[in-house]
Amino acid sequence: MRWLQTLHEQWMTARKRRVEASVRAFRRDWETLLDDAGLTSAEERQAAQRDAEKLPLKLIPFRHKPRFIDKIEVPLESEAWLHALFGSQTGAEAQQAALAVVEHFAATTHPLLPEAWNALLSRLKAEFALPHAVEPFRWREANRVEELLKLLFDLTSREWPEGTLIRDASTQIGRDSKYLEAQQSFIERALELLLGRETPLEALGIQTSNSVLHYSGPLLLHFDDHVKTLDLRFESTLSVAELERATHLTTTAQRLLTVENRKTTFLQLTCADVTRSTLIVATSFPTQAVRLLLQKLPPDLPHHHFGDTDPAGWDILRKLREVSGRTVHPFHMRWRPQANASPLTQRDQQILSRLLADPCMTDCHDELHAMREAGNKGDFEQESLGRPTLEEWPFYE
Repeated sequence: MRWLQTLHEQWMTARKRRVEASVRAFRRDWETLLDDAGLTSAEERQAAQRDAEKLPLKLIPFRHKPRFIDKIEVPLESEAWLHALFGSQTGAEAQQAALAVVEHFAATTHPLLPEAWNALLSRLKAEFALPHAVEPFRWREANRVEELLKLLFDLTSREWPEGTLIRDASTQIGRDSKYLEAQQSFIERALELLLGRETPLEALGIQTSNSVLHYSGPLLLHFDDHVKTLDLRFESTLSVAELERATHLTTTAQRLLTVENRKTTFLQLTCADVTRSTLIVATSFPTQAVRLLLQKLPPDLPHHHFGDTDPAGWDILRKLREVSGRTVHPFHMRWRPQANASPLTQRDQQILSRLLADPCMTDCHDELHAMREAGNKGDFEQESLGRPTLEEWPFYE
């Protein structure tokens, strides 16, 4: 019965965001329901009415035309029957199922990120109890929550060799070869929740094929037979495929500035760069697209990086230096004290030790030692510096 399926879908849409028991019966205009179900002929509509009269639903006639049906109602006492018929859940049942999934994963200790993992699960538990979705985790979809948490745990519980192909990674965690590609946008949002920053799969060492460069500023792509000039004022993108086809890149800008926070700081800087003297590129851990850019830009172009000043932020600078092939200068990256700052986690301490042991990070030791001695991350986020105060380099007074 198409009309009954349509009724169930509309009823679920009205009920799905609520976990408390309904106090009013759900009603729908009968003729509109039949239209929505695609029942157009008189025979189909008459048959639908006969079927409805046999079900635990209520047909309400017009007050002054009792021969004709005005509304159809799902009585409160019939809601359990309708759920059973279509295998759906009440909001309360869906909420409890999602919370049970979170509790299950909370009983598992993460081998590399125990604090971050527990913090994520605590947040999901608190938000689902309200109930709120925390994208990509939706409390109405317990099976999907379980799938994504399992994938997130599997991907972050090991150290991936640099350059691991995404399809190889997918098979190594027991999925089919194309699974991880299909889930990439979802898992990267989950990684951002877990790690507190935009985190592409490349940050784990997994090489993807759909990396995109986010940039602003003058850029020339040189191909075998022509030159493509790009000089958009605000954010634009380039695909890996286009970067790969270019023989080399040039710019009229005086410097390259990579910026960790794409959603706020990068956009503010692109608006502030009135003189167009800086090629501004958004990147956390360098993706394939960023690596291609660095490989194909002139090696003598000065490179500055503006990142957060927690251990992971400094680790992004270390990685950029590793792949850039040029000196990368930290830009406005100073450890700043803050009351009630987040304490360093076990993972943070491990990253700090790695940074202090790396010869390429010697010039940053003062900031790293200050953080270690304080035992906390300090005021580490780029956004705390506020909007740029200048309309050209160096953007901040």
